[in-house]
Amino acid sequence: MIHRFFKIVFWVSIVLLLATSSWAAEKNMVFASPYGITTLDPSVSYSTELGYMANIYETLIKVNPPGSKELFSFVLATGYTASKDGLEYTFALRKGVKFHDGTAFTAKAVKFSIERTKKIGKGAAFIWADLKEILIIDDYTVTFVLKKPVPLPQIAASAYASYMMSPSVGDRDSAWFNEGNDAGSGPYTLKNYKNGESWMLAKFNDYWGGWEGKHIENILVKYTKGALTQLQMLQAGQAMLVGRIPLDSYSSVKNGKTTKVLYGPSYQNYMAFFNTTRPPLDNVKVRKALAHAIPYDDIITIGFNRNASQARGPVPQGQFGGTKDVIQYKYDLALAKKLLAEAGHAGGGFKLTLTYAAENAQEARFAPLIQSEFKKIGVDVEIKALAWSAQWAMAKKDPKTAQDIFLLLWWPTYSDPYETLYSLLHDEGEKPVWNLAYYKNSGYDKMIREAYETTGSNPEKSLDLYVKAQNLIQKDVPVAWVVDITTNWPMNKKLQGFVMNPAYPNVPFLYEIYIE
Repeated sequence: MIHRFFKIVFWVSIVLLLATSSWAAEKNMVFASPYGITTLDPSVSYSTELGYMANIYETLIKVNPPGSKELFSFVLATGYTASKDGLEYTFALRKGVKFHDGTAFTAKAVKFSIERTKKIGKGAAFIWADLKEILIIDDYTVTFVLKKPVPLPQIAASAYASYMMSPSVGDRDSAWFNEGNDAGSGPYTLKNYKNGESWMLAKFNDYWGGWEGKHIENILVKYTKGALTQLQMLQAGQAMLVGRIPLDSYSSVKNGKTTKVLYGPSYQNYMAFFNTTRPPLDNVKVRKALAHAIPYDDIITIGFNRNASQARGPVPQGQFGGTKDVIQYKYDLALAKKLLAEAGHAGGGFKLTLTYAAENAQEARFAPLIQSEFKKIGVDVEIKALAWSAQWAMAKKDPKTAQDIFLLLWWPTYSDPYETLYSLLHDEGEKPVWNLAYYKNSGYDKMIREAYETTGSNPEKSLDLYVKAQNLIQKDVPVAWVVDITTNWPMNKKLQGFVMNPAYPNVPFLYEIYIE
């Protein structure tokens, strides 16, 4: 009865909105979204709220989609120059920009925003670790001074921790933002925020980009967990855009009378961490055997309806550092059995625990496929579907009592592969964060750092080092890289102008979209 009551209230509110003159069909839409909000603080945000934050806040520059003429496009900056030693980057700032509270965007806002993010030190703030200081040259010129020659443009264009915000925020903390307040300069401002229910991304009248031409002005976001509910809303015309539908429904939606599905590249991938701290997975031959026993093609077919490809390593194909020069493990049960025998485990004879996030429908579909194939080489797998928070807590408590295999969906924070390679596999000591293989290799750590500091001055050398680092870990197999996935967005056929950018996963750039 409670569920039915809220459902009635929601649709009554939609009817009322449609009845008002300001809710014209060609300028407004409903987005049924499965992506929840962890925090609305732009300094702290590091999760699925990215799709909303990227429409409320802006960065100095933005990574362009693959195939573009230029690597970056300018947003709140209009250009930049770098010193020969790569330790200073000077940005010219866009004039005439206002934040949603009316404050003008100047160099003061740049310095305030990044220093606030660094000081709080949460989320993806680590990307600024090599920043020494920010110098205000004048109101519309700012210089970033670095400790090491790292690729500052990629950092400034990051999907997280690089947002500009109004300096009027002052010393307000995350609680202020989480009440539904925002301090961005983007095309939309946050209105009517009801956490876990719904909120409005409303047109910011003074947006520097202007509102001439075709744009959607107001987007009512309805937080909708169920894939089936999203499908029903899309097919009934109650939502024009949804984030997730049942896998078996894609064919009918793709070919529907009023619906379509857009597909595009993605820098997201799935992986299986092996717990390298205890037997039998402390033996590299056992890990190699298991990597050869994963049914990659079946996973692509059954788990992803062919909208994926077998991964080669931690860096997805298409992203800088993702190349075919990285070693790839192939499904081969005969070789898997041979390697197990060489490791002293002829016929298998051991049991492993595999965990995955219960909220992840794809992992739920392909985890049993791994279990089935491992059984064929004599390895029993106990699957534990845990809430993400529980899976995370179990993995971080103590590697010696943690899971044997941890399934994870990953996407990078910014477009240089260092963040992925560093986060997933650098030596984290006794307190693991993302290195859920608990892997330690000082040679690897040194190699990726050298590559990172070389990206700006010598990208060819940097790429070579990144490939060597990936092949080094492929030989050690702390992780089995399962699939690189294809992004998809189910929507109403009337929606046009939708651009998918793999550097910003699960972000619908709403300002670019219009209703035909």
